[in-house]
Amino acid sequence: MSEKQFIRVIKDGFIYDYNARMAALASCEVISELQAFPERFVPEHAVKRVKKPVVKAQAEVVAPKGLNLATDIPVEPVYTDPELAAEAGRNWPE
Repeated sequence: MSEKQFIRVIKDGFIYDYNARMAALASCEVISELQAFPERFVPEHAVKRVKKPVVKAQAEVVAPKGLNLATDIPVEPVYTDPELAAEAGRNWPE
């Protein structure tokens, strides 16, 4: 493992390179590289497993052929209450 150390600010989790002044602060903690960047230490077999291509049978289950999900959403007609229209146009010239 790596012996490199980092500083993590407790309040917001930001990670900085090791600095003796920051290490003395109560709001900071000294952590190892494994704790700071765990993605660097992922085993090779796990990386190969994640990058494994999708099998053809799985692809067909995810997106079946001939399925059309496109829809036509009709525009809702504007409804005007006849009584309200008569009231609104009561004093208008014809």
